[in-house]
Amino acid sequence: MNIATILGILSGAVVLGWATYHSTSDPMVFVNYPGLAIVLGGIAAATFICYPLKEVMRVFQVFLLALRREELPIGAYIDEIVKIARTASARGKVHLENSLPGIENQFMRHAVQMLVDGYSREEIKEILDTRIEQGYEQEMSSASIYRTMAKLAPAFGIIGTLIGLIGMLQSLQNNMASLGPSMAVALTTTLYGALLAYVLFLPIAIKVEKRIEERVVLMQVIRDGILFIHDKTPASIVLDKLKAYLPPRRWKSIQAGRQPRQTEQTGPAVSKSR
Repeated sequence: MNIATILGILSGAVVLGWATYHSTSDPMVFVNYPGLAIVLGGIAAATFICYPLKEVMRVFQVFLLALRREELPIGAYIDEIVKIARTASARGKVHLENSLPGIENQFMRHAVQMLVDGYSREEIKEILDTRIEQGYEQEMSSASIYRTMAKLAPAFGIIGTLIGLIGMLQSLQNNMASLGPSMAVALTTTLYGALLAYVLFLPIAIKVEKRIEERVVLMQVIRDGILFIHDKTPASIVLDKLKAYLPPRRWKSIQAGRQPRQTEQTGPAVSKSR
């Protein structure tokens, strides 16, 4: 995450905390550890029922990966593709084999390998399209887990409130004065559920989905670039065609011949990571 994003998160959290603190004479009324345990435990139990353990554990890695950068360096990869196009034009596609060890992105390396191996245009397009599609579907399953957790959190918040109300009603016959405080404590679980859903899980899902969409664009850039190289398209035309994938504000990031600044693993069909 860049500094602006961190500052935005911190400022929002500070404002929310300040407003919560000044909304009551006793801020400790918002602290309900048993209620929080009910919400978190319920979400965890239901999520593990819905999805395999391996997938649930993987979503945390996907989220951390999504936070690494605001935008993928697609311009740097366009530079690399243009460089490969110039090499292929000057020396032939067979000579691209020497550049394979220097290509860190596995999706791109495998695509260039198919060029070297003499795959037909249709074969390259079919294989890369399949990898893009499979990668998209597998990665979107991670985002769907966060969306499921966002749906479950308010439900378990209500369940926690019902549990608290049952205990409160049971004790009314002995102490009517505890009605107000007990009701306040019971309602905190609903608050926990709403906060977890709309401040944590849903924003994470949206963040992950946005990053997945950017990765798909990156893979499409690589696919089209490789197909242009196969068709012996001049490097200058390859550059102009691939620039269409980026908004004009990001065209300045494209500098022909520059190496990618960051390794991005694109698509689980190529690699089990991003």
